Formats: sequence, C-alpha cells, structure tokens
Amino acid sequence: MTPSSFRAVLCGLALSGAVFAAPSTASAQDLRAEAPADPKGKIVSVEVKGLKRVEEAAILAVMSTRAGGEVNPRNIQRDVKAIYRTGFVDDVVVDLQARGGGVAVVFEIDEKPAIREVKLSGNKKLDEDALFEVIDITAFSVLNEADLKSNIRRMRDKYLEKGYYLVEIEPVVREVTDDMVELTFEIVENRKVLVQKVEITGNEAIPDRKIKKFLQTREAGILPWLSNSGTFNEFAVQDDVQIVRQVLMEEGYYEAEAEPAQVYLSPDKRFIHVTINVTEGPRYKLGKLKVEGDFVPEEGLTRDAAKQVIAGETARNLHARWKEARAEVGEGAPLPDGWEEPGREVLNFEPGHPEMEVGDWFKLSTLQATMAEISDLYGDQGYAFANVIPDARPDPETGVIDITFRIQRGEKVRIGRIDISGNAPTFDKVVRREIPINEGDVYSGSAIRESKQRLDRLGYFEEVRITTPRADAPDELTMKVDVSEQPTGSFSVGAGFSNIENFMFTMNVSKNNFLGLGYVMSTAAQISRQRQQWNLQLFDPYFLDTRWTLSLNGYSIDRNFIENEYQRGASISVGRYLDRRDDMRLTFDYTFENTGLRNLDSYKLRMLGGQLYRNGITSTGGLSFILDKRNNRIQPTRGVYTTASVALSGGWRSDEETITQLFGGDFNFVESKANLRVYQPLIESEMLIFQANVSLGHIVSTDGSVLPFIHRYRAGGITSVRGYDWFTLGPDIRASGFKDSAQSIFQGTEDPQGPDDRLIVGGTESWINNFEVVSPIIRQAGISTVVFFDAGNAFGDVWGNGHMNPLELRTAYGFGVRWLSPMGPLRFEYGIPINPRPDERRGVFDFSIGNLF
Repeated sequence: MTPSSFRAVLCGLALSGAVFAAPSTASAQDLRAEAPADPKGKIVSVEVKGLKRVEEAAILAVMSTRAGGEVNPRNIQRDVKAIYRTGFVDDVVVDLQARGGGVAVVFEIDEKPAIREVKLSGNKKLDEDALFEVIDITAFSVLNEADLKSNIRRMRDKYLEKGYYLVEIEPVVREVTDDMVELTFEIVENRKVLVQKVEITGNEAIPDRKIKKFLQTREAGILPWLSNSGTFNEFAVQDDVQIVRQVLMEEGYYEAEAEPAQVYLSPDKRFIHVTINVTEGPRYKLGKLKVEGDFVPEEGLTRDAAKQVIAGETARNLHARWKEARAEVGEGAPLPDGWEEPGREVLNFEPGHPEMEVGDWFKLSTLQATMAEISDLYGDQGYAFANVIPDARPDPETGVIDITFRIQRGEKVRIGRIDISGNAPTFDKVVRREIPINEGDVYSGSAIRESKQRLDRLGYFEEVRITTPRADAPDELTMKVDVSEQPTGSFSVGAGFSNIENFMFTMNVSKNNFLGLGYVMSTAAQISRQRQQWNLQLFDPYFLDTRWTLSLNGYSIDRNFIENEYQRGASISVGRYLDRRDDMRLTFDYTFENTGLRNLDSYKLRMLGGQLYRNGITSTGGLSFILDKRNNRIQPTRGVYTTASVALSGGWRSDEETITQLFGGDFNFVESKANLRVYQPLIESEMLIFQANVSLGHIVSTDGSVLPFIHRYRAGGITSVRGYDWFTLGPDIRASGFKDSAQSIFQGTEDPQGPDDRLIVGGTESWINNFEVVSPIIRQAGISTVVFFDAGNAFGDVWGNGHMNPLELRTAYGFGVRWLSPMGPLRFEYGIPINPRPDERRGVFDFSIGNLF
C-alpha cells in the first residue's frame, strides 16, 4: 500500500467520526472508496508536527497510539477526539507514511491562536484590579473555549457579590496576526438589583423578625448605596435557607424544614423578592439523655465524665471532685463506686457549660456545643478523630425528644512533626516557644487551640493557621503552623500641635519583633517648648531562650509645665514567668537616676527647710507582679492586664541618728503602685470596644523628711486626666506665706491670694480612672474614633497627711481620633473638664504618640 493510500484511509476514518473541524473538498464516502478497508502495519514511530506553543508532551499524553503497536483506525480516531478535547487545536490531520518496514503515524496540528493581550471594556462599578483577581487567562496562552466560560462565570460571581444580578459579559476576539488575537471582555453592568423584600412563610410560632435578624440577605434600606444592605447574592440566599432551619431548631423545632428559596425579579428588573417557605412541626423538650460508645476509664474518659459535660459541669470540676474522693480513701485505696481516675490531660479541658437538662426546650446550639466538648474531652487524650453522633428520637405526640450520644473514639495519635512556614523574618524558635506541645507528644486539641491563641496575641502575625493532616505513619499527625507576617515596626519624624505645648517635633523608631527574635526595641524623642525627652528601651521576653526576661531602659526628660524639671537615668529589670502559659511574671527592677529642678525662685529653695524643692540621686530597687491576659499584646481588643509593684529608694531610718542605706542615693521612700486595664468588645464584630484603666499609687517617706517635689504625684494631661493642663491637678499650697514679698510667682499679678499664687506641689497618693469606647471606622487603615470619661486626682498634703477621697476626683469627658500609622500610634483628643475652676481651661486639645494604656 502506498503512503498516499494510507493517508486517504485515515482521513476518511477521521471524517466519518465527525472529528475534523476544517472543511474538506471531498466527501467521506469518496475518501473511503479510494483506499482499502483494512489498512494494517506495525507502527515504527508516532510524530506530532505543527506545534509552536503547546508542548508535544501535552499532546502525546492524551493519545493511546504508541510505537511498537499495530495500526488501529479506531484508536487513531479516539486520539484525534482526545486532541480536540485539549482545547489547544483548531484542526488535526493524520498522515500514515511507510517507513523502515512499518508505518509512521504523523499528527499534523493546526494550533488555536495565542492571546496577545486581555482587556476589559465597560466596567465602571468594579475596577480592573478586582476583576483581574479572578481572570486566569494570561498573555500568550492559547485561546480556549472552556477557559473563556469559566472566567466569565467567575467575573459574573464577582458582580453578583455587589448586587449586579443582570450583568452581561461577552468575549470579543480580534485577530492581530495569523496566530495572535486580542481578547476583550465587553461588560454591560446594567442596573444594580436590590432586595426589596425578604419574606418567611409557613412560620406560625416564630415571628419573621426573630428569623430575619440572622439572615445574610437583608432588605434594602432608605440609603442602600451607603452600605451592602439590600445587595442580592444568590450564594447567600442558599445559605439563608439553612440558617432559617437552624433558627427554628434553636427554638425547639427539631423537625423543621425550609424549602429552597423562591426568587422573583420585578418587571422593571430593579428589585428582587425572596421568599422562603418553612414547616415548623412540633416543638420539643429534652427527654432522656444517654451516653453510649467507647469509654477509656483509665484515662478519665468515663460515662460519668461525658454525662458531666452534658450537664454543664466541666471536667476540671469533675477532677476536683475526684481529688476529694481520693483524699477521703487515701492513696492506693479503691475509689468510691462510679469513680475512675482521670488522666492528666483532663485538667486542661474547660468546656463552655452547654447545660442540657431534662425538661428544657431543645436547642441546636446546645446540642452542637455538647458534641464538640465531648469530642474535645477525647481529643485531649490523643483521640483526634473522636466522633460523637447524636441519636435523636423525637416523639411528636408527647413533644419530647430523647437523645443518645454515641461516642466513637477512633485511634490515639501523636504529633509526629511540627512544620512552621511563612515566618520570615521571624525565627522558628520564636514561633515554636509559643506552642505548648512537642513532637512526639500525644495529640491534644486544647494545646492546638492554645497554640493559635498564643501566636495571635504576639501581634507579629496578620493570620495564624494551624492544621493537623495525617503523617506517613498511621498513628501520627503533622502539625502545620502557617503564619502571615505583618509589619511590627515603625519609623516616624513629624510635628504636632496642642493647646499646652503648641508645636512639637517628634521622632520615633520601634520594633516589636526586633531582628525576628521577639525582642521589643523602641527609641523616641519629643521636642516642644515645654518638653524635651528621649528614651531607648530593649526587652527580651525569653532571655537566652529561657523563661527569664530582661529589660534595659535609658531616658532623659526635661519638662517645664509647672516647674523646670529634669530626670536622667537608666533601669534594668529581670523577670521570671510563673505559670505554664507565661501570663504571670515576677520581676526585680533597679533604677538609677539623677532628678531635680532648675531656675527655682529663691523662696522655693527655703520652703519647708529646703526639703520640698531639692535635687539629688534616686537609687531604687523593687519587685513587680504582672498578669497579662490580653488577646493581643500590641492591639488588644479583649482581656485584662494588671500590675502591682513595691519599690524602695535609698533606705530607711533605723533610729534618730541612723539611716540604713540599702540602695544609696539622696532620697529615702517606699512607693507602691497598682494598675488594672480591661478590654471588652461591646458587640461581637468588635466595632465598639470598651477600655478601662485604673491606676493607684502611694508613696511614703522612710526617713521622716518631706517627699521631694520631683517624686510627688500630680495629675492632668493626655497621659492621665484629659481636659486639664499637664500636672495641674493635685494638692497645692499658697506661695504668699513663703515669699519675701507679695510678688506673684507668675508674671503680671500682685494679688497674693489670686489663682496664680497657688503652687501645685503634688500628693503622696494617686488615683486615675480612664474609661473609653473605641470604634474602628477604617480598620484597614488603623483609624479609630474614641469617646472617653476620665476621673482622677492626687491626694495628701506636703506632710503626707490626707488620703484618697472619691468626692475629690476631678472629672472630664471628650472625644478624639486615633491612627495606628506607619509612624506609630497617634492620638488627637479634645477633653472637656466637668465643673472647671475659674483659672482652668474650658477645653484642652492635645496630641501624643503612643497608647494611653
């Protein structure tokens, strides 16, 4: 048989199968007539020609014809169809050529054109960036019909999210060269379709309002363009059908059903009407509650333990009761009936008290919480795949539902390997030390959850994802910790303005994950007419990779609010964590500083025997206790932070003649401080966050001398009681009694009894309260608004007499804007004092860098 005869036979076979796209000049019947009906021969090679962009391997991979086999027209016909299905070709011609005593099968391919450029046209409501996020057709890829359809579908879904239900997208292909085309998606957005009404039908006992508040689909309000309210999303509507059923089940209607939503488009195509029809069925109360399945008494996984979870008692309480029982019978003696010793992991289990009790109305959420907590109880003993199946038996006639929880514990597994990814530049050890489970340990669900909480609270990562896929060994899981780093540093040089300091210049450099080692480093400087200060701080939360902490701090402060003061010094703090979660810390602090005042009037130098306004060296050592339960160490939204400290400066008077010096220096006193900070969201979305700060201080001389002005408590200003000038609140004395003449201490007054004659000398006790409600208005940009109420003051006269009195607290309220900027936290706040005195401002605007608490 000649090569031309082979070619004719295969062409005829291919055409008879309707697989060629290109037109033919001869009919299939004519081609069949020219060649023998049964061509045969051994295949010596399979070749693909005509390819320019498509890889030859991609074509050969879909073919069954191989060298060494016999020519089979049916196989070749199937190969031609398979090549077409790749979507890369316009035409295929098969050529059989006699070669080397056999047949060479040559597939001649005519590729589809390549796309030179992808364009969008007509899009106004969605920008190109938003649409190109879902378009995966790239330049120089082959034009493919299936790809076109999938990309149009994804673009349409993107428009549906925004409520453009009637969007039209048409692909237009324009030929540029013989094998290149330009692809344009022409978009007609049409008018946005809004949800005019959401209707629930068939519900008799549960009103619409109780159901609709949980739905994602909401009716358009008066100003729908200001929010997404009223936007139609067909995927959300599908979810809402299930939500409706869940709401009914939450109210006790276990057998409730919800039909698929009916969606109606108004004749003018502007509005959509959504209807969901439900069948409530009878309402059920809880009947018998049983537990069956796999128990492991030696690990504390008993029927009684599971029942306690159902009843709402925690496993911790169960363990406490077990300890009492053990104490009664003594070590080694048999436990009372019904008690088995729980394993150590039970101690870490803290469920949320679902409290299922006979006679209560059935609640879906309580059922689900109970199932999850029983699973968690088993999970903390290593049974990661424990399954709890509720076998519910409703009785419509009695309105009672009996539930049996059937437990399938599965196999115990361990953590084989811990893989950390995404942590650049953070070192692995910084992540790993926050994970309270090690490779080889038994799986613990509570330890996995705690790991995520601890990593979240660092504030280093934008997102933390922990998964536990199966490892190669059947009894092992791999713990994958994937984090997304976020900026933890800032650098700023700027200027600000306030009523008090007028213009100020600032510089700030901070890094909360310095060198990727978890160090906290900051340096800042502020210069204004009343204040010049700088500080440098370095804190290592795990010094030398131990559970000890180290903090170093150096500072210099010059301020001229009431007096011209200065403080220059350094401090070192060494701490130790006290608990397993590293929430509690005890530290020893030592500070050495030079403190005093400049440019004092001569009469002040003589006041109270020269003791009040004296300068000197302060050398202080003390202990501090810190408890930190915040969810985020940098930007907390919930939790508490509290500190308590006591510090001794210098020494104490042993008798009338002797002062026992412990730390040295020129001042001798003891200072005690306490601080409590509370963060609590007022709504679940955390769009309103309540913050409270309460600070108490007490200082007492240990040598019988008057406490110096520089160390006394004064309140007022953006860092304590807003709405008042800096350091203007606190005990005062009249200067006239100490002057050589009736000249005022401030310029321009000659009345020794006037307000300017009042000297703020500070107190020996302090009480500051700050209450705020913060609302993030542009969360992505870190911009928030705040309203606040402050109450505080300093108490005690120059001789140390007098104590805190709630009736003497000075109060103020106000508002402000905060920006967590790349330069650091910026605060712009306006405070309004309540019942101000004649010599006090009626409002104070102030600016600051850094958080209040």
